Amino acid sequence: ALFSVIKLSGVPFETEKTEIINGNSLSWHRALATLDERFALIGTLHRRKVSCELKGEFNNKFAKQVNQVYQSQFTDKSLYVNDLYLAVIFKGLTTGKIGYLSDLFRRMNGRYVKSTRAARREMNIKQLNDAIFQLTTSLSAFSPHALGNHDASLGCSELLTYVSLFVNGGETFSFKNNARGFASDKTFEKTQQTASIYPQGHIAQAITAKRIFFGDMIQFQGALPKDTRFAAMISIKRYGAESASIMLDPLLHLDGEFLATQSFLFESKTEADKKMDRQGNKMQNANDPATSQIEALATARDYLASDHIAMGYHHNTVMLLSDSVQDLERLIAQTIKCYMNAGIVAVRETLGQEPAFWSQIPTNFKYIARSSLISSKNFVDFFPLHNYRSGFLDGNHLGSAMMLIETPSKTPLWLNLHAKGPKDNPSPGHTTLIGGNGSGKTVAMCCFDAQLNRYGGSSFFFDRNRGAEIYIRACEGHYAVLSPDHAKDIHFNPLQLPDTATNRKFCKDWLIQLIKKEGETEIDERMADQLGQCIDYAYEQLAPEHRNLTHATKILPITFDRWIRLRRWLRGDKSRPDGEYAYLFDNELDGLNLQNKMGFDMTHFLDHEPPSVLAALTMYLMHRIELSLKQEGRLVSIFLDEAWQYLDNDYWQKKLKKWLPTLRKLNCHLIFATQSPKSVVSSPIKHIILDNCATNIYFANPQAKFEDYINGFNLSPEEFNCIKENDTQSRLFLYKQGHESTLARLNLGHLKDLLKIMSGTQASVDLLTNIRKEVGDHPKTWLPIFLERSRLL
Repeated sequence: ALFSVIKLSGVPFETEKTEIINGNSLSWHRALATLDERFALIGTLHRRKVSCELKGEFNNKFAKQVNQVYQSQFTDKSLYVNDLYLAVIFKGLTTGKIGYLSDLFRRMNGRYVKSTRAARREMNIKQLNDAIFQLTTSLSAFSPHALGNHDASLGCSELLTYVSLFVNGGETFSFKNNARGFASDKTFEKTQQTASIYPQGHIAQAITAKRIFFGDMIQFQGALPKDTRFAAMISIKRYGAESASIMLDPLLHLDGEFLATQSFLFESKTEADKKMDRQGNKMQNANDPATSQIEALATARDYLASDHIAMGYHHNTVMLLSDSVQDLERLIAQTIKCYMNAGIVAVRETLGQEPAFWSQIPTNFKYIARSSLISSKNFVDFFPLHNYRSGFLDGNHLGSAMMLIETPSKTPLWLNLHAKGPKDNPSPGHTTLIGGNGSGKTVAMCCFDAQLNRYGGSSFFFDRNRGAEIYIRACEGHYAVLSPDHAKDIHFNPLQLPDTATNRKFCKDWLIQLIKKEGETEIDERMADQLGQCIDYAYEQLAPEHRNLTHATKILPITFDRWIRLRRWLRGDKSRPDGEYAYLFDNELDGLNLQNKMGFDMTHFLDHEPPSVLAALTMYLMHRIELSLKQEGRLVSIFLDEAWQYLDNDYWQKKLKKWLPTLRKLNCHLIFATQSPKSVVSSPIKHIILDNCATNIYFANPQAKFEDYINGFNLSPEEFNCIKENDTQSRLFLYKQGHESTLARLNLGHLKDLLKIMSGTQASVDLLTNIRKEVGDHPKTWLPIFLERSRLL
């Protein structure tokens, strides 16, 4: 027999729509339809441990500390990946009269017509290659590639590495034959050429790195006494009444390593029909009361005759692997339970352990002891090619992945806020983060920011309730509370910006915003022209030290229609007091110096001021950030807590359509966060934001409403259930990029005391304020004291 092996990435299933899962199964089954009784299939699922490490250079001391503590959880934790292989075996015709004659002719060839054996082998190889090509084409959605195509670049045989899994206890052994010759009869170049990635001789001697002992369990013994692994074989004893493509997916949640093997030997249509007919007659003659089984056999015969299905002999084994006997016993119990929950009786092999072990290896059909005739649709359900998404480690234009996350199935997820893209062109990175109260949204934003520090760059927080203040100060950033109570700390003056066409245009739009009424989208041209003249006057006639809002607006006529609204922003004189918002912009100098990390507490303007005032403030802050992008070109992250309140006005609705794509080109991305999905769904700028976001993160929320998440965010019912059916304390979230989604867990338990820094409360912020008054603003002095005293909160 000849065989070739296809490795597949598989397709996700956990958050997919039922129709997509069924569609994938249908595609897989249609691919099987290209094969006939000359072929057999061996499907292998290899669940193996991986060591995950995400490196990066951090220029911020606290962010580096957060990363080190966070990454430490993966040092001793077991994470797994699931490798899927499909061995396609060309066995020729082995049943019926044609099979008998073919076998006789083959033996005659071998005995009397040896010259034709090579030609016949070439013909068989061609038929196998044709089948492999057809399968890889049909299974494109499962990301297949045939093993052996990259041997030269890898420096080893992929096919031999695959076969070595079974005889080395799930560990791969990459063979390389370093043959050497005598220097007297070979040149150096020829000696080097004798090195080969393929063995010369029997491959059994080339791929085994361990001795195998069979007893109560299987023992794989390496060269050292500590190099020992134990295994047990699980086989199906009795099949269930029905099958489904998700019935064995719980195996992908096992906390352990294993090799699961599914074989399917195609049976000829004639032979399969005879066997089903014979079985049906036996049941009828014996007056078997199982009429449903008799009807099912009749239906199967009809489907077989109509070429809707194929029939074949199936067997399924699971070789469980562990470094300890105690852990192996745990895995045995959990695996048998998985089969039991699927309505299947599985047993641990004892006397049949060794044949079950050898039956895993392709072409070892003679060792299969437990096999049953099933349909091709049943085989697709047993081996559905399901897997978990893992994100991408490489492919981020910034470098490696942003963050390593664990999924509930204990597989690694390489989390990125940016979409996959080339290194020389910034890819979209705008992100939405939806999390209810207590879901850990603020912690997540700070954690993401700390991980983004591996790329360098700057970050700006538009904060609420001072939740990120402690974190920003710990990173040696600048934090400002914007409210009348902190008026003395606010020194904004847009008219101090350099005289450029961009700045003049902005100042005119900004000044118009100051006088707009609530809900007003436009003002009449006469007023707009008068305000524009004020800006031109300020830049052309006033000295820089006199360029402020009060002086610039003195040229407005006394009949100006909006003096009442404008005076709210102006400093007073002898005849009137300061306007209620004068502290914001009517200042002699502009004291806003952008730093690598900055935070603005916007709580007062979010909760106590009208939208028009909030819009004017955010216009200026965003404009200053936008100017810095054009100068620097490095990554800039802008975190907006309750972003829809900031941007829900006419100015931003118009600007965002052009601004979001522009920010991407300038290597800037926005993270929009909210605890109220309703505010997003009902916002007039919803589509502008969501259509431009590369990543959407939804934290678990038992109070999630169908209309918000499915109608508003266009999630599938399965994705919605992942959000609603998990508790907020689980720290689970749905991670979605494009049409692909997966469930993940943000486990920050290892951060311990650092969590008090990542998310502030009123008590912890007040504590920090008092400590800073005692010892100063540098985190080197206040951070140890804060960590010590915060334990008493």
